[in-house]
Amino acid sequence: MGNRSDSGPKALSVSQNSGCGGCFGWSFALVFLAAGLAMTWFLTLRPLWGIYEAQSWVATPCEIVSSGLNHNGEGSTKLEVVYTYTFDGASYRSEQYCFVSASTNTSTAWKNQVVADLPAGKASTCFVDPKNPSVAVIDRGWVPDMWWCLFPLPFVLVGGLFFLAMIGVIRTAPTNPAGTWRPQTSASVESNVDDERDGDAYESPYRPNTDKNDGPVTLKPEATPLQMMIGSLFLALFVNGILLFFAWDPIQQFRGGGFGVLSWFTALFMIPFVAVGLGLIGFVIYCFLSLFNPVPTLVVSSAAIPLGEELRVNWTLSGRVYSIREFRITLKGTEKATYRRGTNTVTDKSVFALIPIFETTQSFDMEEGSATVTIPADSMHSFSSANNKIEWTLEVRGEIALWPDVAAAFPITVLPQTKGSA
Repeated sequence: MGNRSDSGPKALSVSQNSGCGGCFGWSFALVFLAAGLAMTWFLTLRPLWGIYEAQSWVATPCEIVSSGLNHNGEGSTKLEVVYTYTFDGASYRSEQYCFVSASTNTSTAWKNQVVADLPAGKASTCFVDPKNPSVAVIDRGWVPDMWWCLFPLPFVLVGGLFFLAMIGVIRTAPTNPAGTWRPQTSASVESNVDDERDGDAYESPYRPNTDKNDGPVTLKPEATPLQMMIGSLFLALFVNGILLFFAWDPIQQFRGGGFGVLSWFTALFMIPFVAVGLGLIGFVIYCFLSLFNPVPTLVVSSAAIPLGEELRVNWTLSGRVYSIREFRITLKGTEKATYRRGTNTVTDKSVFALIPIFETTQSFDMEEGSATVTIPADSMHSFSSANNKIEWTLEVRGEIALWPDVAAAFPITVLPQTKGSA
Protein backbone atom coordinates (compact mmCIF):
# COMPACT_ATOMS: atom_id res chain seq x y z
CA MET A 1 0.00 0.00 0.00
CA GLY A 2 1.31 3.42 -0.85
CA ASN A 3 2.06 5.85 1.94
CA ARG A 4 2.97 9.24 0.59
CA SER A 5 3.15 12.81 1.80
CA ASP A 6 3.41 15.52 -0.81
CA SER A 7 2.34 19.08 -0.33
CA GLY A 8 3.78 20.12 -3.68
CA PRO A 9 4.07 23.62 -5.11
CA LYS A 10 0.91 25.63 -5.30
CA ALA A 11 -0.07 27.07 -8.65
CA LEU A 12 -1.13 30.69 -8.85
CA SER A 13 -4.70 31.52 -9.79
CA VAL A 14 -5.16 31.41 -13.54
CA SER A 15 -8.33 32.42 -15.35
CA GLN A 16 -9.96 29.69 -17.40
CA ASN A 17 -11.63 31.97 -19.93
CA SER A 18 -10.90 30.74 -23.45
CA GLY A 19 -10.23 32.91 -26.46
CA CYS A 20 -11.82 30.24 -28.67
CA GLY A 21 -14.98 30.52 -26.60
CA GLY A 22 -15.03 34.26 -27.26
CA CYS A 23 -14.65 33.70 -31.01
CA PHE A 24 -17.48 31.18 -30.97
CA GLY A 25 -19.67 33.61 -29.02
CA TRP A 26 -19.05 36.42 -31.51
CA SER A 27 -19.66 34.12 -34.51
CA PHE A 28 -22.85 32.71 -33.00
CA ALA A 29 -24.16 36.14 -32.09
CA LEU A 30 -23.39 37.76 -35.44
CA VAL A 31 -24.76 34.87 -37.57
CA PHE A 32 -28.02 34.64 -35.63
CA LEU A 33 -28.43 38.41 -35.44
CA ALA A 34 -27.69 38.91 -39.15
CA ALA A 35 -30.09 36.13 -40.16
CA GLY A 36 -32.76 37.49 -37.82
CA LEU A 37 -32.44 41.06 -39.09
CA ALA A 38 -32.50 39.96 -42.74
CA MET A 39 -35.64 37.88 -42.23
CA THR A 40 -37.19 40.67 -40.16
CA TRP A 41 -36.80 43.04 -43.11
CA PHE A 42 -38.27 40.67 -45.71
CA LEU A 43 -40.97 39.03 -43.58
CA THR A 44 -41.92 41.84 -41.21
CA LEU A 45 -40.75 45.38 -41.89
CA ARG A 46 -41.21 45.49 -45.67
CA PRO A 47 -44.82 44.15 -45.62
CA LEU A 48 -45.78 46.40 -42.70
CA TRP A 49 -44.22 49.42 -44.39
CA GLY A 50 -46.14 48.54 -47.56
CA ILE A 51 -49.40 48.43 -45.60
CA TYR A 52 -48.63 51.82 -44.10
CA GLU A 53 -47.79 53.45 -47.45
CA ALA A 54 -50.75 51.88 -49.26
CA GLN A 55 -53.20 53.72 -47.03
CA SER A 56 -52.59 56.80 -49.20
CA TRP A 57 -52.67 54.99 -52.56
CA VAL A 58 -55.42 55.74 -55.07
CA ALA A 59 -58.43 53.43 -55.32
CA THR A 60 -58.72 52.39 -58.98
CA PRO A 61 -61.17 50.09 -60.84
CA CYS A 62 -59.63 46.85 -62.06
CA GLU A 63 -60.68 43.64 -63.82
CA ILE A 64 -59.70 40.16 -62.68
CA VAL A 65 -57.93 38.16 -65.39
CA SER A 66 -57.41 34.97 -63.40
CA SER A 67 -57.23 33.73 -59.81
CA GLY A 68 -56.18 30.49 -58.20
CA LEU A 69 -53.81 28.64 -55.88
CA ASN A 70 -50.41 27.39 -56.96
CA HIS A 71 -49.47 24.19 -55.09
CA ASN A 72 -45.72 23.93 -55.28
CA GLY A 73 -45.52 20.30 -54.16
CA GLU A 74 -43.82 21.00 -50.82
CA GLY A 75 -46.93 21.36 -48.70
CA SER A 76 -47.28 25.11 -49.25
CA THR A 77 -49.47 27.21 -51.54
CA LYS A 78 -49.26 30.60 -53.19
CA LEU A 79 -52.21 32.85 -53.94
CA GLU A 80 -52.07 34.07 -57.55
CA VAL A 81 -54.43 36.83 -58.70
CA VAL A 82 -53.84 38.56 -62.05
CA TYR A 83 -55.71 41.78 -62.86
CA THR A 84 -55.55 44.80 -65.17
CA TYR A 85 -56.25 48.47 -64.49
CA THR A 86 -55.88 51.89 -66.08
CA PHE A 87 -54.22 54.83 -64.35
CA ASP A 88 -53.66 58.29 -65.88
CA GLY A 89 -54.57 56.93 -69.33
CA ALA A 90 -52.04 54.08 -69.22
CA SER A 91 -52.92 50.39 -68.92
CA TYR A 92 -51.17 48.17 -66.37
CA ARG A 93 -51.14 44.50 -65.40
CA SER A 94 -50.35 43.28 -61.88
CA GLU A 95 -50.08 39.96 -60.04
CA GLN A 96 -49.78 41.38 -56.52
CA TYR A 97 -52.85 40.70 -54.42
CA CYS A 98 -51.34 41.79 -51.05
CA PHE A 99 -47.97 42.44 -49.46
CA VAL A 100 -47.22 38.74 -48.91
CA SER A 101 -45.95 37.15 -52.11
CA ALA A 102 -44.23 33.97 -50.84
CA SER A 103 -45.65 30.46 -50.69
CA THR A 104 -46.68 29.41 -47.18
CA ASN A 105 -47.91 26.23 -45.52
CA THR A 106 -50.47 28.00 -43.35
CA SER A 107 -54.22 27.50 -43.67
CA THR A 108 -55.55 27.90 -47.22
CA ALA A 109 -59.11 28.72 -46.14
CA TRP A 110 -58.71 32.46 -46.62
CA LYS A 111 -56.95 31.94 -49.96
CA ASN A 112 -59.77 29.76 -51.22
CA GLN A 113 -62.22 32.46 -50.18
CA VAL A 114 -60.27 35.08 -52.15
CA VAL A 115 -60.34 32.85 -55.25
CA ALA A 116 -64.09 32.37 -54.84
CA ASP A 117 -64.70 36.12 -54.43
CA LEU A 118 -62.52 37.12 -57.40
CA PRO A 119 -63.36 34.90 -60.39
CA ALA A 120 -62.01 35.73 -63.82
CA GLY A 121 -63.81 38.65 -65.48
CA LYS A 122 -65.08 40.18 -62.24
CA ALA A 123 -64.75 43.96 -61.75
CA SER A 124 -63.00 44.89 -58.52
CA THR A 125 -60.99 47.71 -56.94
CA CYS A 126 -57.22 47.90 -56.54
CA PHE A 127 -55.01 50.50 -54.88
CA VAL A 128 -52.33 52.12 -57.05
CA ASP A 129 -49.15 53.85 -55.95
CA PRO A 130 -49.42 57.30 -57.59
CA LYS A 131 -45.62 57.68 -57.52
CA ASN A 132 -45.16 54.37 -59.33
CA PRO A 133 -48.42 53.37 -61.10
CA SER A 134 -47.04 49.95 -62.05
CA VAL A 135 -47.29 48.94 -58.37
CA ALA A 136 -50.74 48.06 -57.05
CA VAL A 137 -52.49 45.72 -54.59
CA ILE A 138 -56.07 44.61 -54.11
CA ASP A 139 -55.85 44.03 -50.34
CA ARG A 140 -53.79 46.70 -48.62
CA GLY A 141 -54.41 45.40 -45.10
CA TRP A 142 -53.45 42.49 -42.85
CA VAL A 143 -53.84 38.94 -44.20
CA PRO A 144 -53.45 35.69 -42.22
CA ASP A 145 -50.12 34.79 -43.87
CA MET A 146 -48.56 37.85 -42.25
CA TRP A 147 -48.26 35.90 -39.00
CA TRP A 148 -45.00 34.73 -40.56
CA CYS A 149 -43.64 38.12 -39.50
CA LEU A 150 -43.07 36.53 -36.06
CA PHE A 151 -40.77 33.85 -37.49
CA PRO A 152 -37.56 35.96 -37.24
CA LEU A 153 -38.25 36.81 -33.58
CA PRO A 154 -36.27 33.87 -32.06
CA PHE A 155 -33.29 34.67 -34.29
CA VAL A 156 -33.27 38.32 -33.26
CA LEU A 157 -33.74 37.53 -29.57
CA VAL A 158 -31.06 34.82 -29.40
CA GLY A 159 -28.59 36.72 -31.54
CA GLY A 160 -29.31 40.00 -29.75
CA LEU A 161 -28.86 38.50 -26.28
CA PHE A 162 -25.57 36.88 -27.27
CA PHE A 163 -24.41 40.13 -28.86
CA LEU A 164 -25.23 42.09 -25.70
CA ALA A 165 -23.39 39.49 -23.65
CA MET A 166 -20.31 39.80 -25.85
CA ILE A 167 -20.44 43.58 -25.63
CA GLY A 168 -20.55 43.17 -21.87
CA VAL A 169 -17.38 41.06 -21.99
CA ILE A 170 -15.54 43.95 -23.63
CA ARG A 171 -16.96 46.89 -21.71
CA THR A 172 -17.60 45.52 -18.26
CA ALA A 173 -14.69 44.69 -15.97
CA PRO A 174 -15.57 42.20 -13.23
CA THR A 175 -15.85 43.78 -9.81
CA ASN A 176 -14.39 40.73 -8.09
CA PRO A 177 -12.93 38.42 -10.73
CA ALA A 178 -11.37 35.05 -10.11
CA GLY A 179 -7.63 35.19 -9.62
CA THR A 180 -7.41 38.60 -7.92
CA TRP A 181 -6.22 37.31 -4.54
CA ARG A 182 -2.89 35.74 -3.73
CA PRO A 183 -2.50 33.26 -0.89
CA GLN A 184 0.45 35.06 0.69
CA THR A 185 -1.60 38.21 1.29
CA SER A 186 -4.91 36.52 1.95
CA ALA A 187 -3.49 34.41 4.74
CA SER A 188 -2.42 37.45 6.65
CA VAL A 189 -5.97 38.82 6.45
CA GLU A 190 -8.00 35.68 7.03
CA SER A 191 -5.72 33.78 9.44
CA ASN A 192 -5.92 34.12 13.19
CA VAL A 193 -5.41 37.71 14.30
CA ASP A 194 -4.92 38.68 17.89
CA ASP A 195 -7.95 40.58 19.07
CA GLU A 196 -8.38 41.79 22.62
CA ARG A 197 -11.78 40.36 23.45
CA ASP A 198 -11.94 39.65 27.17
CA GLY A 199 -8.23 38.77 27.07
CA ASP A 200 -8.74 35.77 24.75
CA ALA A 201 -7.38 35.26 21.25
CA TYR A 202 -9.98 35.75 18.52
CA GLU A 203 -11.37 32.48 17.11
CA SER A 204 -12.19 32.44 13.40
CA PRO A 205 -15.91 32.13 12.67
CA TYR A 206 -15.08 29.61 9.93
CA ARG A 207 -13.77 27.00 12.34
CA PRO A 208 -16.52 24.46 13.03
CA ASN A 209 -17.16 22.70 16.27
CA THR A 210 -14.21 20.33 16.64
CA ASP A 211 -16.25 17.98 18.77
CA LYS A 212 -18.27 17.10 15.66
CA ASN A 213 -15.35 16.90 13.21
CA ASP A 214 -12.49 15.14 15.02
CA GLY A 215 -11.84 11.56 14.08
CA PRO A 216 -12.11 9.66 10.79
CA VAL A 217 -14.92 10.79 8.51
CA THR A 218 -16.27 9.13 5.35
CA LEU A 219 -16.68 11.78 2.67
CA LYS A 220 -19.68 12.12 0.38
CA PRO A 221 -19.13 12.84 -3.34
CA GLU A 222 -20.54 15.96 -4.94
CA ALA A 223 -22.58 13.84 -7.36
CA THR A 224 -22.99 10.10 -7.77
CA PRO A 225 -23.13 8.38 -11.19
CA LEU A 226 -26.82 7.65 -10.61
CA GLN A 227 -27.56 11.32 -9.94
CA MET A 228 -25.68 12.29 -13.11
CA MET A 229 -27.64 9.68 -15.05
CA ILE A 230 -31.03 10.94 -13.83
CA GLY A 231 -30.14 14.60 -14.40
CA SER A 232 -28.80 14.02 -17.92
CA LEU A 233 -31.81 11.86 -18.83
CA PHE A 234 -34.25 14.55 -17.71
CA LEU A 235 -32.39 17.25 -19.65
CA ALA A 236 -32.15 15.10 -22.79
CA LEU A 237 -35.87 14.27 -22.71
CA PHE A 238 -36.79 17.93 -22.20
CA VAL A 239 -34.58 19.32 -25.00
CA ASN A 240 -35.33 16.58 -27.52
CA GLY A 241 -39.05 16.84 -26.77
CA ILE A 242 -38.97 20.50 -27.77
CA LEU A 243 -36.94 19.67 -30.89
CA LEU A 244 -39.40 16.97 -31.91
CA PHE A 245 -42.28 19.44 -31.57
CA PHE A 246 -40.67 21.84 -34.06
CA ALA A 247 -39.35 19.12 -36.37
CA TRP A 248 -42.58 17.12 -36.59
CA ASP A 249 -44.05 19.06 -39.52
CA PRO A 250 -40.90 18.84 -41.74
CA ILE A 251 -40.69 15.11 -40.92
CA GLN A 252 -44.28 14.56 -42.03
CA GLN A 253 -43.68 16.51 -45.23
CA PHE A 254 -40.59 14.43 -45.98
CA ARG A 255 -42.52 11.20 -45.45
CA GLY A 256 -45.27 12.46 -47.74
CA GLY A 257 -42.86 13.34 -50.54
CA GLY A 258 -43.48 17.08 -50.29
CA PHE A 259 -40.10 18.18 -48.98
CA GLY A 260 -39.51 21.50 -50.75
CA VAL A 261 -37.53 24.71 -50.39
CA LEU A 262 -39.24 25.94 -47.24
CA SER A 263 -38.89 22.54 -45.60
CA TRP A 264 -35.21 22.41 -46.49
CA PHE A 265 -34.72 25.83 -44.93
CA THR A 266 -36.41 24.66 -41.73
CA ALA A 267 -34.30 21.49 -41.71
CA LEU A 268 -31.04 23.42 -42.14
CA PHE A 269 -32.06 25.80 -39.36
CA MET A 270 -32.68 22.84 -37.03
CA ILE A 271 -29.30 21.15 -37.67
CA PRO A 272 -27.32 22.79 -34.80
CA PHE A 273 -30.16 22.21 -32.35
CA VAL A 274 -30.50 18.57 -33.40
CA ALA A 275 -26.74 18.21 -32.89
CA VAL A 276 -27.16 19.45 -29.33
CA GLY A 277 -30.01 16.98 -28.77
CA LEU A 278 -27.91 14.10 -30.10
CA GLY A 279 -25.02 15.19 -27.90
CA LEU A 280 -27.28 15.04 -24.86
CA ILE A 281 -28.40 11.53 -25.82
CA GLY A 282 -24.74 10.55 -26.11
CA PHE A 283 -24.08 12.00 -22.66
CA VAL A 284 -26.96 9.96 -21.21
CA ILE A 285 -25.36 6.81 -22.65
CA TYR A 286 -22.00 7.90 -21.21
CA CYS A 287 -23.57 8.38 -17.75
CA PHE A 288 -25.32 5.01 -18.01
CA LEU A 289 -22.06 3.20 -18.76
CA SER A 290 -20.37 4.98 -15.84
CA LEU A 291 -22.87 3.27 -13.50
CA PHE A 292 -20.80 0.09 -13.93
CA ASN A 293 -17.50 1.75 -12.98
CA PRO A 294 -15.55 0.96 -9.81
CA VAL A 295 -16.83 3.01 -6.86
CA PRO A 296 -14.30 4.95 -4.74
CA THR A 297 -14.76 5.54 -1.01
CA LEU A 298 -12.63 8.10 0.86
CA VAL A 299 -12.12 8.28 4.62
CA VAL A 300 -10.12 11.25 5.95
CA SER A 301 -8.60 11.83 9.36
CA SER A 302 -10.81 14.88 9.91
CA ALA A 303 -13.67 16.55 8.07
CA ALA A 304 -12.03 19.93 8.71
CA ILE A 305 -8.29 20.50 8.45
CA PRO A 306 -6.45 23.79 9.15
CA LEU A 307 -4.01 25.36 6.71
CA GLY A 308 -0.48 24.08 7.16
CA GLU A 309 -1.55 20.79 8.76
CA GLU A 310 -1.47 17.23 7.48
CA LEU A 311 -4.54 15.37 6.21
CA ARG A 312 -4.56 11.59 6.04
CA VAL A 313 -6.60 10.00 3.25
CA ASN A 314 -7.67 6.34 3.18
CA TRP A 315 -9.35 4.96 0.10
CA THR A 316 -11.04 1.79 -1.09
CA LEU A 317 -12.09 1.02 -4.63
CA SER A 318 -14.76 -1.62 -5.24
CA GLY A 319 -15.81 -3.15 -8.53
CA ARG A 320 -13.84 -3.80 -11.71
CA VAL A 321 -10.59 -2.33 -10.43
CA TYR A 322 -8.59 -4.34 -12.98
CA SER A 323 -10.11 -2.24 -15.79
CA ILE A 324 -8.40 0.96 -14.59
CA ARG A 325 -5.13 1.77 -16.34
CA GLU A 326 -4.10 4.72 -14.17
CA PHE A 327 -5.43 5.83 -10.80
CA ARG A 328 -4.74 9.11 -9.01
CA ILE A 329 -5.99 11.21 -6.12
CA THR A 330 -5.46 14.98 -6.15
CA LEU A 331 -6.21 17.82 -3.75
CA LYS A 332 -7.69 20.76 -5.64
CA GLY A 333 -8.45 24.30 -4.52
CA THR A 334 -10.90 26.30 -6.63
CA GLU A 335 -11.98 29.93 -6.45
CA LYS A 336 -15.39 30.94 -7.81
CA ALA A 337 -16.27 34.57 -8.42
CA THR A 338 -19.73 35.75 -9.46
CA TYR A 339 -20.18 39.16 -11.08
CA ARG A 340 -22.20 41.06 -13.65
CA ARG A 341 -21.09 40.89 -17.29
CA GLY A 342 -23.28 43.16 -19.34
CA THR A 343 -26.83 41.97 -18.70
CA ASN A 344 -25.81 38.53 -17.46
CA THR A 345 -24.60 37.09 -14.16
CA VAL A 346 -21.41 35.09 -14.74
CA THR A 347 -19.44 32.77 -12.49
CA ASP A 348 -15.74 32.32 -13.26
CA LYS A 349 -13.75 29.42 -11.87
CA SER A 350 -10.02 29.40 -11.25
CA VAL A 351 -7.89 26.54 -9.91
CA PHE A 352 -5.27 27.96 -7.53
CA ALA A 353 -3.97 24.68 -6.06
CA LEU A 354 -3.54 21.26 -7.65
CA ILE A 355 -1.57 18.93 -5.38
CA PRO A 356 -0.96 15.26 -6.31
CA ILE A 357 -1.53 12.88 -3.40
CA PHE A 358 -1.27 9.42 -4.91
CA GLU A 359 -0.82 7.97 -8.38
CA THR A 360 -0.32 4.40 -9.58
CA THR A 361 -0.82 2.03 -12.49
CA GLN A 362 -0.80 -1.11 -10.31
CA SER A 363 -4.22 -2.63 -9.64
CA PHE A 364 -3.31 -3.98 -6.20
CA ASP A 365 -2.37 -0.46 -5.06
CA MET A 366 -5.68 0.93 -6.34
CA GLU A 367 -7.99 -1.33 -4.34
CA GLU A 368 -7.11 0.23 -1.02
CA GLY A 369 -4.42 2.35 0.56
CA SER A 370 -3.59 5.50 2.45
CA ALA A 371 -1.59 8.65 1.88
CA THR A 372 -1.04 12.00 3.56
CA VAL A 373 -1.01 15.52 2.18
CA THR A 374 -0.09 18.83 3.81
CA ILE A 375 -2.46 21.71 3.14
CA PRO A 376 -0.34 24.67 1.91
CA ALA A 377 0.00 27.14 4.77
CA ASP A 378 0.17 30.14 2.42
CA SER A 379 -3.07 29.21 0.65
CA MET A 380 -6.68 30.18 1.38
CA HIS A 381 -9.13 28.38 3.64
CA SER A 382 -12.68 27.39 2.67
CA PHE A 383 -14.85 30.44 2.27
CA SER A 384 -18.32 31.30 1.00
CA SER A 385 -20.04 34.64 0.44
CA ALA A 386 -22.63 36.08 -1.92
CA ASN A 387 -20.11 36.61 -4.75
CA ASN A 388 -17.05 34.53 -3.88
CA LYS A 389 -16.30 30.97 -2.86
CA ILE A 390 -13.17 29.06 -2.01
CA GLU A 391 -13.71 25.32 -2.33
CA TRP A 392 -11.38 22.40 -1.60
CA THR A 393 -12.01 18.94 -3.02
CA LEU A 394 -10.30 15.57 -3.18
CA GLU A 395 -10.45 14.50 -6.82
CA VAL A 396 -10.40 10.79 -7.69
CA ARG A 397 -9.66 9.84 -11.30
CA GLY A 398 -9.35 6.42 -12.88
CA GLU A 399 -8.61 6.12 -16.58
CA ILE A 400 -10.33 3.23 -18.38
CA ALA A 401 -9.65 2.37 -22.02
CA LEU A 402 -12.67 2.71 -24.36
CA TRP A 403 -15.00 3.36 -21.43
CA PRO A 404 -16.08 6.32 -19.26
CA ASP A 405 -13.42 7.15 -16.69
CA VAL A 406 -13.91 6.97 -12.95
CA ALA A 407 -14.42 10.56 -11.82
CA ALA A 408 -15.51 11.72 -8.38
CA ALA A 409 -15.03 14.89 -6.34
CA PHE A 410 -15.23 14.85 -2.53
CA PRO A 411 -15.57 18.28 -0.84
CA ILE A 412 -13.55 18.92 2.32
CA THR A 413 -13.36 21.89 4.70
CA VAL A 414 -10.07 23.74 5.07
CA LEU A 415 -9.86 25.95 8.16
CA PRO A 416 -7.78 29.07 8.83
CA GLN A 417 -4.34 28.43 10.18
CA THR A 418 -4.30 27.73 13.91
CA LYS A 419 -2.49 30.21 16.11
CA GLY A 420 1.12 29.36 16.71
CA SER A 421 1.44 26.84 13.86
CA ALA A 422 2.76 29.33 11.32
